[in-house]
Amino acid sequence: MLKNKMTKVLLVSSCLLMFSCNDLKKISNQLETVKGNQDILIAKQNDFDKKIAVLQNSVKNINVASNKKPVDNKKPQQKRKNPNPDFVHDLPIGGSVVMGNPNARVTITEFTDFQ
Repeated sequence: MLKNKMTKVLLVSSCLLMFSCNDLKKISNQLETVKGNQDILIAKQNDFDKKIAVLQNSVKNINVASNKKPVDNKKPQQKRKNPNPDFVHDLPIGGSVVMGNPNARVTITEFTDFQ
């Protein structure tokens, strides 16, 4: 009876050992893959850190006042012409609705847009 139990224990432990070795190989392969991906992620993170440092320096330099005088490339604005009451605008009436005498000396034109 003792031999029978010992045989069963030995058989079960040998099966566990064989299957566990196979699982260990799979796990070690998965760990190698994870380590490779981790190296890639660390390299990308270092690249982002460098870019952020460059951006931070650029932002700091924007806030610093320059000693140079700004160059004024703008043309001076022209003054607006004063209205001339003697100038006559000729607006064609066309098929518009006219109220009153169409040959009057003064015509008031109303521009509207109904939408």
